[in-house]
Amino acid sequence: MEEFLASVASPTPTPGGGSVSALAGALSVALSRMVGGLAVGKKGYEAVERELAQLEAKARKTQVRLEALVGEDQRAYDSVIAAMHMPKSTDREKVARVEAMQAAYRRATEVPLETMERCVEALEIAEAAAKKGNRGATTDVAVAILLAEAAIRGASLNCTINLASIRDEAFRTQAEERVETLLKRADAIGHEAMAVVTGRL
Repeated sequence: MEEFLASVASPTPTPGGGSVSALAGALSVALSRMVGGLAVGKKGYEAVERELAQLEAKARKTQVRLEALVGEDQRAYDSVIAAMHMPKSTDREKVARVEAMQAAYRRATEVPLETMERCVEALEIAEAAAKKGNRGATTDVAVAILLAEAAIRGASLNCTINLASIRDEAFRTQAEERVETLLKRADAIGHEAMAVVTGRL
């Protein structure tokens, strides 16, 4: 943890907000898993044992993918930086540089877009944990909700800024629509999930 925080704090472009967003999503899922796990085998939660097991299976997969996206986001933007530093003395070099930059920006958009998708899953998991998990861990699941929401917002901003550099209008339009859909979905889930939490405080 100290090593990662030091790398984030260092004066280099990566790892940056995209990687941190993915990590926030992974932390959200980990908290939700804890809240669900604290209900397993406990009196009063017998009726949801099967659902809790299914939730844990889904959550484990989502967390693993988000952990991977921490590194993928860093590598994606490193590719953008590398493309920017390509030579541009001749027309051929200029064309190659532009093509490399476009491919890199596309990848640097796809990664945070997937981070958004997985973090919406994290938010769904947090909502389920709030409803079916251990009620004594209500504030823990609240943190899970807030982390997932922050991760989604952060990843959406990375998508937006990278899309501004992409010339493929069809790709840009499709990605913008996906971002908007995911943000709306996140708002709805987050509102429902936090309502469960505040109802118990």
